[in-house]
Amino acid sequence: MGDALLEIKGLSTVFNTDFGVFPAIKDVNLSLKKGETLCVVGESGSGKTITSMSLMQLLPSSGKIASGEIIFQDKDLVKLNRKEMNKIRGKSISMIFQDPMSALDPVYTCGSQITEAIKIHQEVSKEEANDKAIKLLKQVGIPHPETIFHTFPHELSGGMCQRVMIAMALSCNPQLLIADEPTTALDVTVQARILDLLNRIKREFNMAILLITHDLGVVAEMADRVAVMYAGQIVEEADVMTIFKKPKHPYTKGLIKSVPPLHQKDKTLYSIPGSVPTINSMPKGCRFHPRCSFATDVCIEKEPDLRNINNLHTVKCWHINEGV
Repeated sequence: MGDALLEIKGLSTVFNTDFGVFPAIKDVNLSLKKGETLCVVGESGSGKTITSMSLMQLLPSSGKIASGEIIFQDKDLVKLNRKEMNKIRGKSISMIFQDPMSALDPVYTCGSQITEAIKIHQEVSKEEANDKAIKLLKQVGIPHPETIFHTFPHELSGGMCQRVMIAMALSCNPQLLIADEPTTALDVTVQARILDLLNRIKREFNMAILLITHDLGVVAEMADRVAVMYAGQIVEEADVMTIFKKPKHPYTKGLIKSVPPLHQKDKTLYSIPGSVPTINSMPKGCRFHPRCSFATDVCIEKEPDLRNINNLHTVKCWHINEGV
């Protein structure tokens, strides 16, 4: 995609464990245009967060990018040194972490944490940074922003802390916002407000959003396009309507089928049998075959390639033409 803001090409990240070196994600390809929301969806352990941490160069010491490119604004982030990456991280690319209560530093006020991000990337005075931080707190819907500016994170609710995190992420007008499970552990009403807020700031700032979630309700609310991830690989990618109306991969179908129907309260909930494999126990062939009722010998023996249904829909499955 020539007009892409972000292109991830063949990204593989490995971890050094007590049992050897194992791939956490393998050959991940994603692209994102300016002003677009791409949701990466899958169960816990699918590799969603590792993909975002690789993009941000925030992997733990045991992890490293083994191969691939992360092209952002015509620069390969994989090739940048720490100093060069620090100029991009927090300025052009910002991230909202999934647990705001632990992501915020408990010994500093909310305002000081926002102003620190502003002063690192912008040549402004302390007073200008403080004014901008208060404006940001107001912009994300926090009441009495002057008071919250001097408040410590532990004095706020989870939803308020998440808004502070969003204000911090917006402090330098990023072009790409990565949101890792931004509504985890929040109640339904607060979740709806946070999603509405993200949609609003996307329009106002013309940002691209890479949203990581396991919640298909969030996907339906937010996504322009969806990438379904399983066992460290993208197994299906398409626009949001196609994913919900015409899914092709058995895993995608299983995720959609697992959503509890509101009109059938007494019906037994569906769940995909088995669990996501760990990085040191990846099955040979298609990684989903141990949990797939449609698996055949070829699925067990050989890994499928991502195949094009059309220019906007790709699936990693051997049986997409057989009505699986």
